[in-house]
Amino acid sequence: MSAETRSGRPAEAGRLPRDFLVGVVLLAFCAVTYWVSLGIAEAPAALAQNVQPATFPRLILAIIAVLTVLMMALGFGQTEPARRTPKLVVLMTGALMIAFVIAFGVLGSLAAMIVFCLVMPIVWGEKLSPKLIAYALAFPLAVYLIFDVGLGVYFPPGVIENLIDSVI
Repeated sequence: MSAETRSGRPAEAGRLPRDFLVGVVLLAFCAVTYWVSLGIAEAPAALAQNVQPATFPRLILAIIAVLTVLMMALGFGQTEPARRTPKLVVLMTGALMIAFVIAFGVLGSLAAMIVFCLVMPIVWGEKLSPKLIAYALAFPLAVYLIFDVGLGVYFPPGVIENLIDSVI
């Protein structure tokens, strides 16, 4: 009875298509966040530069929704092997991403990026080394300088940004 159940039906017959449940969750997320984006106030025409503040998140949501529907469509007719429980590193990565979002608000963008760039490679098995420390300092600083200083994108200040501003 490897391919059939006791009822005589194939084992796969009652299952939802591959990635269907994940797709439904992603589409629900897109719908809820799109609804939240309806509350974003419009900027005056002089400040909007032809793009309203809600345009970018809605565009990203539309791309996510289209790719999700594509993923769901490609999953029809695919057999799915038995699922294993996720490895610990997968769970730790997810937890670290959630912690990053929280740290972004508490510590500020630069400090949160530095901590994330230092801790994530260690979680994935890298050893603490001078190269890793250089990366953890240089990459967030480059992102900060390009976006905050160069492009004028506002990042809420945190511990390090307040220190930089007090020195400059």
